[in-house]
Amino acid sequence: MIGSSSRWAQTRLAAATVARGARGLATASVEGVKVAAIENGAATTTVSFVARAGSRYQTSPGAAHALERFAFQSTAARSGLRLTREAELLGGQLSSTLSREHIVLTAKFLPEDLPYFVAALSDVFARPTLSRHEFAEIIQPLLKLDAAAAAAQPAYVAEELAFETAFRSGLGAPLLAAPVDGVTPEAVAAHAASAYTKANLAVVASGAALADLTALLGESLQGAAAGSALAPASKYYGGEARLRSAAGNALVFGYAAPASADAAVLAAVLGGASSIKWSAGTSLLGSAFGGAATAKYSAFADTGFLSVAVGGAPADIKATAAGAVQLVKALATGSLNDAAVSAAVAKAKFAAAAELDSSAGLVSIGASLLDAAPALSAFDAVTVDSVVAAAKAVLASKPTVAAVGKTTELPYADELGL
Repeated sequence: MIGSSSRWAQTRLAAATVARGARGLATASVEGVKVAAIENGAATTTVSFVARAGSRYQTSPGAAHALERFAFQSTAARSGLRLTREAELLGGQLSSTLSREHIVLTAKFLPEDLPYFVAALSDVFARPTLSRHEFAEIIQPLLKLDAAAAAAQPAYVAEELAFETAFRSGLGAPLLAAPVDGVTPEAVAAHAASAYTKANLAVVASGAALADLTALLGESLQGAAAGSALAPASKYYGGEARLRSAAGNALVFGYAAPASADAAVLAAVLGGASSIKWSAGTSLLGSAFGGAATAKYSAFADTGFLSVAVGGAPADIKATAAGAVQLVKALATGSLNDAAVSAAVAKAKFAAAAELDSSAGLVSIGASLLDAAPALSAFDAVTVDSVVAAAKAVLASKPTVAAVGKTTELPYADELGL
C-alpha cells in the first residue's frame, strides 16, 4: 500500500459504509478478531486480513517490509510452492500490501472456494515459517529490487525524507528496507511475533456471508497468538532535510495536522490534482500551478500530516513552492468563501465514496475496526471558520521541509518563507 490514500479517508470511508446499511455490512468478533462481511451477491469473493503491523510498529528498520514480502511463502501447513500451485488451480489471486500502519493480506477467488482461502490466509498470518533459506533466496533480492525502484522516484524519496524529519521514529520509520538496515530473519520474526496476533487483526470480506466467514475463522485461527494491541505513538518534531540524488528533483513541505474533517477539507481546498481530464481544476494549487504542486492529508490513528509536494527543475520548484507556502498562509487569514469550502467537502466525500467501490474499501473497513472511525457526519459541521481555524493550527506547528535532487540549487526553508 505504498503511496496509499490517507488514514482519514479510510476511516471516513468505513463510517460511510456502516451508515449505508444497504450494502449489507455485518460485523462480529471471533477468536478475539474483529470481522466484517459484505454479502453483495458478487460473482467473486475477496477476503483481506488487515494487520496492525506497518512500518510505524517495527522495532528494527525494514522488518515490516520484509514481513510483508514473506507473505505467501512457506507456512507450517504448506510450502510456498504448494500455496502458489493450489491458488492457481482454483483460479484465485493473492496479494499483499504495506503501509505505515498496516500489512494487508488479500485473496480474491470464486465464492465456493472460501474455505480454502480463509485457511490459507490464516496460515500465512498465524503460522509463517519465516525460514532462513527463503529469506536469503527470495526475500532479500525482493527487498533490494523494491529499494532500487523506490530510489528512482524523487517524489517518493522526498515524502519518505519528510516523514523521517517530521516524526523521526514511529511514523518516521522507513517504509522500505534499505541495504544499510541489515534486516535479519530474527528481526522479522520478532516483528511478526508482536504484530501478527489476534489483537492486531481485522478480517474483512466482500461477497461472503458473515456466518460462513466467522465459522471458518473460528477453526483456522485456533491456536494463533492472542497478543496485545500495539499502541500507536509518534511525536512530531518538524525540521529540514536535504538529500542529493541523481533520480530527479522533488520538494515536500508540511505541518502537523491532527485528524479532523477540517484538516481533510483544508487539503482539498489546496488541491492541486484535477479530477477533470485536460483541466487544472479550480483548487488553489491547481489554478495557480497546474499539476506542479499537490496537497495531501495523511491521517493516522493518533495524528496527521498535511503536506504539499512539488516537482520539476530546481528553479521551477523554488518558485512554485514559495507560491504554495503563501497560499497556505493566506488560508489562515480568512481568504476563503462558502463556495470553495463546499466544493472541497464534496470532493473529499466523493473521493471516499469512490474508494469504497475499489479493493481499497475492504482495507478501509478493516482499518476502522482496528481503530475507531470518526463519523462521516463530521463533514457536515465543516465551515469556512473551522477551515480557517484548522489552517491557523497547522501553521502554528514547526514546518517540515525535505528536498531531494540537485540540492545545490534547490531552495532552503527560509527561502520559501517558512
